[in-house]
Amino acid sequence: MTTTPLTSNAAATGPWWRRLHDALMPDYNCKAATYWWVMVLLGAAVLLHALSKVLALPSGVVLQIGAIGGVAMLAGLFPVRIARSKNSFAAGEIFLFLLLLLHGPAAAALAAAGEAFIGSWRTSRRWTSRLASPAMGCIAIFAAGSLLEAAIAASRSLGVYSPGLLLLLAMLCAVFDFMCNTALITAVPYLKRNQRPTVRELFGSFGWVGITFVGGASVAGLLFLAFQQSGSGVLIVAAPIIGMMLATLHYFFRQQEADEVVRTSALEAAEREAELVARHVLELEASEAKLQHIAFHDSLTGLPNRPRFQEHLTEMFDHARSDATRQFGLMFLDFDRFKLINDSLGHAIGDDFLVAVAQRISNQLRPHDVVARLGGDEFAVLAEGLDGEHFAVVLAERLLEVLRQPFHVGGHTIVTSASIGITFSGVQYATPAEMLRDADTAMYKAKGAGKARYALFDDTLHAEVAHQMRVEGELRRALAEGKLSVAYQPLFELATGRVTGFEALARWNHAELGMISPATFIPVAEDAGLMLPLTDFVLRTACGQLREWQSRDARFCDLSMHVNVSGADIAQPNLVARVNAAIVESGLRAKHLTLELTENILMARLESALPTLTELRRLGVGLSVDDFGTGYSSLRHLATLPVNSLKIDRAFVADMQRGSNEAAVLRSIVQLGEALGKSIIAEGIETPEQLKLLQDMGCKAGQGFHMSRPLSFELVDKLLDGLIACGPDALATIVSEHAALVH
Repeated sequence: MTTTPLTSNAAATGPWWRRLHDALMPDYNCKAATYWWVMVLLGAAVLLHALSKVLALPSGVVLQIGAIGGVAMLAGLFPVRIARSKNSFAAGEIFLFLLLLLHGPAAAALAAAGEAFIGSWRTSRRWTSRLASPAMGCIAIFAAGSLLEAAIAASRSLGVYSPGLLLLLAMLCAVFDFMCNTALITAVPYLKRNQRPTVRELFGSFGWVGITFVGGASVAGLLFLAFQQSGSGVLIVAAPIIGMMLATLHYFFRQQEADEVVRTSALEAAEREAELVARHVLELEASEAKLQHIAFHDSLTGLPNRPRFQEHLTEMFDHARSDATRQFGLMFLDFDRFKLINDSLGHAIGDDFLVAVAQRISNQLRPHDVVARLGGDEFAVLAEGLDGEHFAVVLAERLLEVLRQPFHVGGHTIVTSASIGITFSGVQYATPAEMLRDADTAMYKAKGAGKARYALFDDTLHAEVAHQMRVEGELRRALAEGKLSVAYQPLFELATGRVTGFEALARWNHAELGMISPATFIPVAEDAGLMLPLTDFVLRTACGQLREWQSRDARFCDLSMHVNVSGADIAQPNLVARVNAAIVESGLRAKHLTLELTENILMARLESALPTLTELRRLGVGLSVDDFGTGYSSLRHLATLPVNSLKIDRAFVADMQRGSNEAAVLRSIVQLGEALGKSIIAEGIETPEQLKLLQDMGCKAGQGFHMSRPLSFELVDKLLDGLIACGPDALATIVSEHAALVH
């Protein structure tokens, strides 16, 4: 059943009481309006009764009640807002309960009505609230005070009264006052909505407000007890204490409000973020197909990328293991000069080249074959049915042929080639990763055999890989344990035969495998990242040994040492510090050390290496271009590079004959070196005829087996001892006695 409000447009001109109702409570229905009038009239009756009781008291007591009540009402003007709540409280509760304990319910009711009126005046603009709140507050505290008086009187009659019991009864009175006041006020909105409130709804908001009521009652009880002991002076002392308490509570709750603002802001931000995320998820779901393509395809060529290729490989691998008729082949392709294309023509042309390559490879495959770009210039092909060597070879040769044909990209004609490694699922692999690894290994075998070709992975290649892995492990151990050695090939002044220095060469005499060639373990060191410790070992050993030889005789004080450095060394920013440490440790002068870099390594890393080379020259270290003539350095670079010497590659010397093209090239290099102010050193002098030709050309320095093989430090000791004893003329005899012992 729904009760309609009493107001209507027709009633606007009705009796005075109807017009009053419309002005005060236009939203009140009959039940709510009746309840309101009952509470206001009952409160007025209680207030009149209390006023009559107070006026009957002595004037001094009346003044005290007025003063304490005035303080309570004044405190109502400065409430403390409770964080995370619509409620607030004032210190007036303390003085209300103090009046209750000092002068009874009547005094407390008068003060409560005044304090509630000030509070409702501050918080509400409606007269219904400004009248009902004082009335209900007056009723609640009068009822609670009456119960407290009765309880105190009962405890006195029973002889159990004590200060502690008084405090307990005061706190229980405060709880009753709060619940009664809350119930009276909360009933109004429920009556407006014609609903029945539950007990939890009525008293569920006890929280901080109820606690402050109880706290105010306990403080009032303590003040009352102190007043009984010390008189009214205690109230004067208590005032600042209560003020400090209020200030503390005010600060605490303001901090709570600030924290609540921060929490609310964070919550709102999180909600906004959640909304954005939800919108983003919808957008992602709407474009799922596109995202799938981006995630599993190369953005440049449109081919499947490495993760997608691995999925295809795993799927084919599982099918082949469960069905022997579904064997397949795996090809790993790598282009032989892609870095040169990028470096010379730019990355944009390199990207266009890769797109053209992807198209050419795809055109040679069957519809169900898979081609993917694994990264850089690496491609892989999966082809079902290629379980036989013949079919794989036919496809590989066809791919090599089409990839040899010129590419026309960005106005440039590019001619290149690829190396292909091939393996088959029939090899009985344990995992797809092993299969991909072996195809990669076979590709490197093809590169090592001369590039532009294919190689099939077989047991022999597997054995080679296993051997290489063993060599790598043994080399790592040998470096850690200092089991490598250094041989020294003398450098000669060709006109006089005088020894001018040595080239330091790493040697490894393995306990089981015997003497391992540098051509074997140097590439292993490069692949395994061991070139830096290997270079440091040779550098420190050679510098220390040279300093020892220089100190043997004054004639050896200008001997120099040549040490090879790798591309990995040049790429390290600490190369200068490492070289300087070796020089300082040995006590060698920097000008007696020359670092050799191969022409190809130097030119490939020229831009990044130039600052390091400049620092080395500033340190005083000599620099030499090794294997000169086999690379692609330009005259412009030679003129500006901070190098001291050029070492002519042994291939020119080996093919040199009087009047040959090689002889003409050598003569030009010697003249070029003189014009650029760089000394020329010839490598690989094997015969007297080669030595004579180089002397006639004016080449001033050289090395080779004709004059001396690389020597151990013991043989160099004997060589130098012989030179000291017999002089330079005995050089050839001394060298021939010992050179054959070291290879």
